[in-house]
Amino acid sequence: MKAVPHLVSALTLASALTLGGCSAKESDSDDIEPGQSAEVPTSDFDSSEVLGDFLRSSIDEVHVHRESESNPDFDHAGDVDRLHVEFPSSGQPNADKKATADAVQGAGNAEFDYDMLMVTGTTDEGTWSYMYSTDTVKDLTEGGEAVEADTVWDSADQDFDSVHR
Repeated sequence: MKAVPHLVSALTLASALTLGGCSAKESDSDDIEPGQSAEVPTSDFDSSEVLGDFLRSSIDEVHVHRESESNPDFDHAGDVDRLHVEFPSSGQPNADKKATADAVQGAGNAEFDYDMLMVTGTTDEGTWSYMYSTDTVKDLTEGGEAVEADTVWDSADQDFDSVHR
């Protein structure tokens, strides 16, 4: 009879773990609607600070900087100058795609030089990043049309994302 309490405890634990797994993506229910488009700027940006000011209207707690501005060991002759757009993410795919589209759209209006756009969100589950070359940013933004959030990740040159997949 001593085995019965252990069996009940084991079944209770297994049930809790199984049910807990069912609600792992509760944040998706709070996500924005798919099909969003980027905010289109009405002017160009002469610095990463001004680009950051624009993005703050649509991305909470965004931090924008070029690697050459923030890394004292940056080698202008040999290092890639990444334009970083970083923000806390709740892991909601549609909201994160919208933020990425806004970043790409804004980077398309940058009057300053950079080599690669790197959009990064940090969640409790980890960090995700999508990288866009300046050519890709130009291709996505040059027609004056808004970048579509639903497809912006598919256009990335490189990505590191285990949060949304």
